[in-house]
Amino acid sequence: MSTKTISPRQTAVLASIMLFANKILVLPSLLYNFAKADSIFIIILILLAEMGVLFVFFRLKRNFPNMSFYQILATKLGVFVAKTFYFFILTYIFYKILLVYNVSYMYFRVQVYLDATFYIFVFVFLLVCNTSVFRGLRPIARCMEFFYFFIIACFVFCLLLSIANFNKFPIVFDTSIKNIFLGGFKHLFCFGDFIVLFLIMDKIELTKKGQWQIFRYVSFAMVLIVVLYIMFYSIFNYTSFVHKNAVSDIITFSYRFTDLGRLDMVAIITVMFLSLFQISVGVYAFCECFKQLFPKLDLFYGVITFDLIFLSLILLSSLDYLQVINLGTLIVPYFAIVLQYVLPLICLLFTFGGRNEKDS
Repeated sequence: MSTKTISPRQTAVLASIMLFANKILVLPSLLYNFAKADSIFIIILILLAEMGVLFVFFRLKRNFPNMSFYQILATKLGVFVAKTFYFFILTYIFYKILLVYNVSYMYFRVQVYLDATFYIFVFVFLLVCNTSVFRGLRPIARCMEFFYFFIIACFVFCLLLSIANFNKFPIVFDTSIKNIFLGGFKHLFCFGDFIVLFLIMDKIELTKKGQWQIFRYVSFAMVLIVVLYIMFYSIFNYTSFVHKNAVSDIITFSYRFTDLGRLDMVAIITVMFLSLFQISVGVYAFCECFKQLFPKLDLFYGVITFDLIFLSLILLSSLDYLQVINLGTLIVPYFAIVLQYVLPLICLLFTFGGRNEKDS
């Protein structure tokens, strides 16, 4: 395996961890406002759509094993269209990073240190993410691989601990089909994390066995997410919209267990690792888009550009958690449906008929 590529197992870990982004804290309460406990069906349907996107990625990688995503788009649709798509992907990824950052900041500020200054969090965030991006994709993937089972074990521990608070199975089929689809559409910005796989497809070593391994890891992560939603709506039911930190709130009544003390630290550690990895991969993907849009500029300029835009929005415009969420529900879903689902469908057409890289 090349030093510039990542293994199928590392890809599986990366895809699995990215799948948790924006889904285990605020999303359950946001969905409840539209579909109540029927939000479980929303999460299942969209995760199934995500699995379909993953299979499109497998097929595209199999037909164009050595080409980058940008090269495929430029070859099939032209350079201008490819750059246009990459510009919107870059903007969309930046928004998703902004979302993860703001949600994580609010979570840690409430759960860990209420008096923490905003500048401390920004400094730590940029330091970790910039360092990770400069080291490259493979060190990021290896670090994620090292901590993967610890993160999953912590997440499963939270789910097991919440069983003590389980009330009854959530009341479903209590919402109209219209509200279910509207709730799913309005919150599409919390999904679509597999777009990162397309951006780094030329850096992934993929075999048939590796595809099955990625599928298993991703399926397991999806099952854990669905179980979290079932437990969340069971425990809080009609007050679900109030609870903004799902993975911590489900163990609210189980903080003390014999002599072990406060167990919410397990949830805090889980969110900390997930957030740092998700943001690091997001910034790396941002820089990949930047390099294709400005091929004469190297990685350093991509990181600096991200930092300047990020700091400008955070510090000068005072963009906060609620504003980011409102932006996501009003405007971003229209970009999300194109980039997360329409673009993969277009790419699927590239794999049918005609000659491709594998044939030639």
